[in-house]
Amino acid sequence: MNNHLIMKDIDEYYQVMNSELGIFEQIGSTCCYQIHPRWGKGLAERIILGNGVEINIWNMELVQDLKLVWQLEERCFEIMHCVEGHACYGGCECKNEKQIKTGEYGCWTNDGKQNWVHFSAELPWKSISICYAEGFIKSFLEMAPSLTDRQEVKSVLDYYNKGNDSCYLVSPDTELVFSEIMNCSQKGIARLLYIKSKVLEIFSLFIQNELLLRKHKNYKIFLSREDRLKLEQAKRIIVDNMLDPLSVAELALQIDLNVYKLKVGFKEMWGTTIFGYLRDMRMEKARFLLSGTHKNVAEVAQEVGYSNPSHFSTAFRKKYGINPHEYANHYRSL
Repeated sequence: MNNHLIMKDIDEYYQVMNSELGIFEQIGSTCCYQIHPRWGKGLAERIILGNGVEINIWNMELVQDLKLVWQLEERCFEIMHCVEGHACYGGCECKNEKQIKTGEYGCWTNDGKQNWVHFSAELPWKSISICYAEGFIKSFLEMAPSLTDRQEVKSVLDYYNKGNDSCYLVSPDTELVFSEIMNCSQKGIARLLYIKSKVLEIFSLFIQNELLLRKHKNYKIFLSREDRLKLEQAKRIIVDNMLDPLSVAELALQIDLNVYKLKVGFKEMWGTTIFGYLRDMRMEKARFLLSGTHKNVAEVAQEVGYSNPSHFSTAFRKKYGINPHEYANHYRSL
């Protein structure tokens, strides 16, 4: 299904999804919507926090693919975290198809151009999307303590205002804040205040991480022989603690190296992040267990540090292009 939507703002977006397309059904007078049974099941919640900031939390399972082509006239900056699932997206004016998967977050500016998004019925979709309107951006820049700070933040946002976007594996600190939003048990105004503080924290972490990335791209860190031995030690510790991974700070403390040198040095030596390496080692061990033992997928997932078998299956399929159950059946039939 392909639906072309041209909307003034997010208010109108939900109205169209509710009344014209019948994908969502509004629950009473709240900003909460349930997925129409014809499309599947699940909920979409919209939380308006004021000062040009709102958050949209989707948790749905589709029974048919959904493709939307939309154009939002109101300009805003968006950060989306894919908690679970997989979606393809892109701009209608360019031919490049982009993807966002479990554990990743994307950021872009909605600038009045036509875009499209495709949700597959094969996987559940759970996401948190935060929209920061121009009013919020302006007030955020005004809070900058110095002209240099203001220029640095503005340079980050200008990059996205030019039509660029980015998709990253979400950093542990940012993932924790997203998780705190998803699992917030408070009610009423207390919940709104709590979530608002977390949404501001995510924007702050985004700016901080973007500036750090830019610094790394332009800077080659010096690693002494002792540093390299410590980073080798870090690799062994990561493998030994696969079921209960250390935080970056704990790992840095254990090998007696500062956090900055650990993160940047690790990436320089092996071309991947600490968490990327952990994920790869988990997948390698899983592949060995699936092909060389008679453990089922749930048991293998548990043994390599995944409490949720579906998250494990998604990560395995992303790494090797095959479902772990199919992989096991193939090698055990030989």
